[in-house]
Amino acid sequence: MKIVNWKLIILITLVIITAVLWYFVHDKSAQSAQNKSENYPFINPELPKRYDDPDLNFFVDYSEGFVVNATAEESVKVLVFSKNNSDESFQIFIMPYDEPGPITPERILIDQPEMVIKNPQTIEIAGEETLVFFSTDPDLGDVREVWFVHPSTTLGASGHLYQASTYAKYDELLSKVMATFRFK
Repeated sequence: MKIVNWKLIILITLVIITAVLWYFVHDKSAQSAQNKSENYPFINPELPKRYDDPDLNFFVDYSEGFVVNATAEESVKVLVFSKNNSDESFQIFIMPYDEPGPITPERILIDQPEMVIKNPQTIEIAGEETLVFFSTDPDLGDVREVWFVHPSTTLGASGHLYQASTYAKYDELLSKVMATFRFK
């Protein structure tokens, strides 16, 4: 009889230890997934606000005084960051894209032959090779453009094309903001 009691005590102890370990491992991974962008400190004190996109798993920091208007239709998302009572603004346009990156001027001109691409440069944003250039929009005038492709991490799913743009006079603002862009 005493042997059975010890076996029962050992079994109950093992179940309790397993449950406690599972709780701590599960709680840490859930908390980590929930607050992933919080693991990344703000890198520019001029940009104390953060837009966190749970659907596309990225975040980007922006200036105080800006509001973010996010719209999505079908599989396209547009984020407009605008400052109250000012034309100071920028947008990030995101759409599914099934071609591998990096994006090139030649590739853009296949779909948009009328686009003007001035002073193209290649930089890195969020680990992706990014095309940065000035352009001219018939309605807006001179604009700054930032384009990159981020492949999907899900097998068989397409990646996304990210296009950020602003008035050319706000090039420095867009540069600072896009330097904080990160995928989780």
